[in-house]
Amino acid sequence: MEIDPQDPQTVYGLAFAYMELGDIEPAQKHFQKVLEMEAPEELRVLARDGLRRIAAREFKARGPRMDAVFYLLDAIRLFRGKSLQEIQEITFEIGMRGKYGLDINDPQESHVLRALPGKVFSALQLICTMYAGFKRIEPGMDIGVDLGEEWGMAERLLPK
Repeated sequence: MEIDPQDPQTVYGLAFAYMELGDIEPAQKHFQKVLEMEAPEELRVLARDGLRRIAAREFKARGPRMDAVFYLLDAIRLFRGKSLQEIQEITFEIGMRGKYGLDINDPQESHVLRALPGKVFSALQLICTMYAGFKRIEPGMDIGVDLGEEWGMAERLLPK
């Protein structure tokens, strides 16, 4: 049987198989290839989700992320004095942007938010801001990236 490297379903299947085997580099390469192909939107969503899962798994492979701790501190300060509605607006905008993929391991990727004009954020800053927002909106919600350890560190660093 011959495999068609131009078939998006085949490329996605290969990416998924590599991910299940723990072979991350080729999994990422093939998920990315699906996104570059003319693929059905459902398959593109699955490929983005695969990349997100890999990023989340690799995110803390070497322990807590101190950059995330400080981004969480910034987010806590940002939300002080804001109404629940303002926090929801910011957090939900980030959530919608995240549906299309945020590369938390690429500090060069930059984003702007309609809800916070004039500010530029990295993908990791957005995720940390969303995490802090959901801690105020729905504390037990799982946003897909575990920042619990970093959150605890940020809380301990806050002035009493």
